[in-house]
Amino acid sequence: MPSTFLGLNTGLSGLNYFQSALNTTSHNISNANIEGFSRQEIMASASNPVSYSQPYGMMGTGISGTSIDRLRNEFYDNKYWAANSKHSRYDMQNDKLSQLQTYMNEMSGETGYTEWLSQMSQALQDLADNPADYTTRISYTLTADSFTDVMNEMANNFQNTQKSINDEVELAVSEINSLAQQIFELTQQIINVELKGANANDLRDKRGVCIDKLSEYVDVDVEEKSIMYGVGTDAVPSAAESMSIRINGRILVDEMEVNQLMVVPRGENVNQNDVEGLVDVYWQCADGTSGEKFDVMDTTGRLSGLFDIRDGNNGEAFQGTIKATTDNPPTVTIEADSSIHVNQLNIPAQGVITLNGREYMYDGWSAEYDEDGYINNFTFDNMTMYNDKNVEITAIFPEGMVGHTGRIGENIVTKGIPYYMARLNEMVRTFSDYMNDLTASGVDENGDPGLDMFTALDVQGNDYVLKGSMEGEGTISSTDSTYYRLTALNWELNSAWKADPAKVVVSYEDDIAQGNVDARPIVDKIIYGMTDQSMFEQGSVSQYLQSITTTLAVDIAKAEAFTANQDDIRYTIDNQRQSVSGVDQNEEASNLTKFQNLYNLASKVISVLNEVYDKLINETGV
Repeated sequence: MPSTFLGLNTGLSGLNYFQSALNTTSHNISNANIEGFSRQEIMASASNPVSYSQPYGMMGTGISGTSIDRLRNEFYDNKYWAANSKHSRYDMQNDKLSQLQTYMNEMSGETGYTEWLSQMSQALQDLADNPADYTTRISYTLTADSFTDVMNEMANNFQNTQKSINDEVELAVSEINSLAQQIFELTQQIINVELKGANANDLRDKRGVCIDKLSEYVDVDVEEKSIMYGVGTDAVPSAAESMSIRINGRILVDEMEVNQLMVVPRGENVNQNDVEGLVDVYWQCADGTSGEKFDVMDTTGRLSGLFDIRDGNNGEAFQGTIKATTDNPPTVTIEADSSIHVNQLNIPAQGVITLNGREYMYDGWSAEYDEDGYINNFTFDNMTMYNDKNVEITAIFPEGMVGHTGRIGENIVTKGIPYYMARLNEMVRTFSDYMNDLTASGVDENGDPGLDMFTALDVQGNDYVLKGSMEGEGTISSTDSTYYRLTALNWELNSAWKADPAKVVVSYEDDIAQGNVDARPIVDKIIYGMTDQSMFEQGSVSQYLQSITTTLAVDIAKAEAFTANQDDIRYTIDNQRQSVSGVDQNEEASNLTKFQNLYNLASKVISVLNEVYDKLINETGV
C-alpha cells in the first residue's frame, strides 16, 4: 500500500530534478565561450515504483537524476588531435621558409642578388673600357666585394635563423613537459573525484584543452580504460578511468607517472655550417640524465616542423659502406654511396659519424678525388667513442664492421637550412673556381703572377691560396687549402685586390711585357663567365641563384597548400566535435523556458496536493 504522502514526494522529485536541470543549463550558458568547455546534460530515469499488490500493477514514484554527463565524442577528439599535429608541422615549415625567402631579398629590386650581379657586370664593362684606370679598378673591386658581402649576409641570416629555431626547440620541449605535468595532475584529481562516484566534467574539459595544446607539438596517442577492482576474472570496473598518452610509442603520461623530455647539445656538428650548440631531444631518466634519443622525425607537430627546417638536407646526408678500419691510430674508410664533388661537400671537418648504429667522433678526414674533382672514398681519422660511463675514449671497432653502413646525420627529406646553405656554398666555390682559374693564368700590373680573385681568410687572417689546389687526381684533407674551405659565410674578395688596385688582373704576361696596358683579355673572359651557361648544371651564376629562389618559392607554396588543407580538415573535424560538445545558446535558452515550465508544473503538483492534505487533515471528520 503506497504512502498517503506519495504524491507529495513524487512532486518533490520533479521539483528537485528540474531545479538541477535549470542549474545545469545555467552552467552551460555561463561557460559557452570558455575554451574546451563541453556541454553538460543531466541524465535521469524513473524512480523505483511502488507495488500495489493488485492486478493493475505498480505505481510510479517520480523521477531520479542519475548523473550530469559531459557530451563528448572521443572519435572526433582523436581525429582532431591528428589533424592538429599535421597542421602545426606544415604551418611551422611555411613560417620558417618564408623567413628564409625574405633573406634572399630577391623580391626587392634594389637589394637582391640580381641587382648586385648587374652592378658587377656594369663595373666589369667599365673596366673593359678603361683597364688601366685605377678609378675603374677600385670601382670594380668594391662592387665585387659588395657581392661577396651580400652572400655573407644571406648566409649569416640563414645561420641566425637556425640558431633561433634551435632556441624554439628548447621552448617547445619545455612546453611539452609542462603540459604533460598538468595532464598528470588533472588525471589524479579526476580519478579521486570519479572513484567517489561523481563526474569530474570540468576537470576533464581542462585536461582536454591541455591535450589539444600538446597535439600542436607532437602526435599523441590517447587511451582511456576503466580502473579495475580486484584481479583476474574477479576484477570489476570502477566508476573511474585511467588515461595514458603515448608519443612515438612510449608513455609520456599516465595515472602512475609523467615522463619528461630534455634537450642535449650536440658535441659535434652534423653539417659544415651548422651553428654551435644545436640540440637533440632525449627522454629524461629519473636521475636527470639523458636516456633514449627521441626520434623527432618519427612524429608530427610543431617540434618536427622545427627540425625539418633546422636540419633539413633534402635526404642528402653523407652515407656509404665501410671498407676498412685500423686500430692504431683508429681510422675508418668509407666508400660514399654516390660521388661527391668537392664544391658540393658539406660534411664538417670534425664531427660525429654513425658506424653500424653506433656513434663515433673524428677530428679530421682525407679523401681521394678524380681528375674532375669527384670524391668516392673518405678516411676519417683519430676516431673516439663514449664508453658505458659516458667517458670519451679511443675508438674500439668490433669485428665485422666492414660492409656495414656509415653515415653522418640523418636523411631529412625537407629542404631546410643545411640544404640551402650547401647550395650557397656550391655557388661560391664553383664561381670562385671559375674566376680564379682566369685570374691565376694572368699577371697583375707589375707583372707578378695573378692571385686568386675570390678566397677566404684562414685562422691566421691570411688568404687561402686556392689556385692549383686540385689538379688531376689526388688526395685532399679537411685541413688543406682547397675550395672546401670556402663557404658563403667566409667568402670574400682577395684582400690584396682590395688593398692595391694594381693587383687586379686584366692581362696576360705577354701583354704586360710588351707594355700594352690597355690589353684586357682576362676581363673579357670574366665578362663572358658572368653569363656562361656551362658554369653550373642550372646555367649561369644568375640562373643558379634563381634556381635556389625558385626552389624556395615552390617549397613555400607546397607548405602553404598543405597547411591550408590540414587547416580545412582540422576546422571540419572541430565543427563536428562542436556539434556534439559545443554550447548552442539558442538551444540553452529554449531549455531554460522548458525546464522553467516543468518546474512550475512540479510546483503546481505540490500546491494541489497541499490543498488535498489540508482538506484531509484539517477538515475531514470535523
